Amino acid sequence: MKILDIAPYFHAKSGGIRRYLLEKSFYLKDKPLQHILVIPGKERKVDYLNSTKVYQLPSFPIPMTGGYRFFNSLKEIEEILQIEKPDIVELEGTYIPITALRSEEHRLVVFYHADIRADVSLIPIAGNLKKKIIDYVIYNKLSNADMIITPSKQQEEFLRSYGLENVCTVNLGVDTKVFNLSKRNPYINRLFGIRDDSFKVIYAGRLSRDKNIDLMLEVIDMLNTSFFHFIIAGDGPLKRKVKKFSEKRPNVTYLGYIHDREELAELYASCDIYLSTSSNETYGLAFLEAQACGCILVAVDMGLETQPFKQFLVKDITVSDFYSALIKAVNCQNFYTRQTISTYIHENFSWEKTFSTLLELYYQILSGTLGKLK
Repeated sequence: MKILDIAPYFHAKSGGIRRYLLEKSFYLKDKPLQHILVIPGKERKVDYLNSTKVYQLPSFPIPMTGGYRFFNSLKEIEEILQIEKPDIVELEGTYIPITALRSEEHRLVVFYHADIRADVSLIPIAGNLKKKIIDYVIYNKLSNADMIITPSKQQEEFLRSYGLENVCTVNLGVDTKVFNLSKRNPYINRLFGIRDDSFKVIYAGRLSRDKNIDLMLEVIDMLNTSFFHFIIAGDGPLKRKVKKFSEKRPNVTYLGYIHDREELAELYASCDIYLSTSSNETYGLAFLEAQACGCILVAVDMGLETQPFKQFLVKDITVSDFYSALIKAVNCQNFYTRQTISTYIHENFSWEKTFSTLLELYYQILSGTLGKLK
C-alpha cells in the first residue's frame, strides 16, 4: 500500500496537523508500505523524513496567519499523483482541493482536522452567508471524499447531521514516553523567577484570534499576581501583543514557540494547570499532552474526548467562569490529582492505537469491506 498525505498548513511552527504527520511518519517507518508527504515551501525540493518521501512545493504566504502558506498550483500536486500512483490520498486541514484530487486511481480520504464552522466564524460577514459557505463546503466538497476521518465523535455527529455517511472517528494520541510526570523540573521557579508559593498556569499553542487569546489575557489580569504565575508558549498573529503584555506583568512569562518536545513536556509537568480559552477545537492535542504530564485542564467544555475531567471545564465563555474554574483547580491540585489525570490519559490514548486503527481503516477502504471500527 502507498499512502500520500497532502498538508497545506504545515510549517516549522505549526501545531496539531504537523504533530500528527510527524508521528505518522515515525510509526510507518518500519511498516511494509510506502509513505509520501506533500507540503508547501518556498521552492520545489524532495527530501526524506524517516522513510517518508517529502515533496516540498512552491507556495505563497497566507497573510495574518503567522507563517502558513498555500500551494501555488494544484497542477504540481496532480503531477506528483501521476508519478507516485498512491492507493490512498489523505488531505489534511483544508477542503478546497477535494474535487480536484478525486480520482478513480486512488481513494481520497479527508482528515477533518479543522472544523469548517470555526473557520467561517472568523469571517466578518452576515450569519446567513456563513451558513451558505458551510453548506457549500459540506455538500459540494466533503461529500466528494471517499472517507472523512474526524478526530472526535462530536465532529462525526455534526457531519452526519448533514446526511454524510462516509464518516469515521479516529482519536489522536500522545507520546507517553515524552509526556509524563517524570519530566517535572523542581528548579523551574528559580529558572523563571517564580515565587515558590505561586500556582503555575500554562498555555502552549497558537496565538491567534480563533483561540480567544484576548479573553485569556483578560483572565490573567483578573487573577492575583502573587498567587498565580502564567507561562505562555507559542507563535502566531498575536505574538507581539502577548509579548508586550508579558513584559508589563511580573507574573507572566512568554517563551515563544517551543520546538523541542522534551522541553515542552518539562514545562507541562512543572506546571499545575493548563488554561485554554478557545471554544473552537476539533480535538485539542495539547490538552492530551498537558494532562499526560499531570496538568489540570481548565477550558471550555466542547464535549471532546480530550476533556475527560468535566469538573474543571466552563460552560459559559466568560472571565468570571474561567476565574471560578481556576480557583476550583487550585483547590484540587495535589499529587494524587496529577497522578489520576496522567494515568487516565496514558491508559486511553496512544499514537500506536491511532495509527493501527487508521491502517485498518485504509485496508478496509481499499478492499471494499469498510465496517464499523471498534
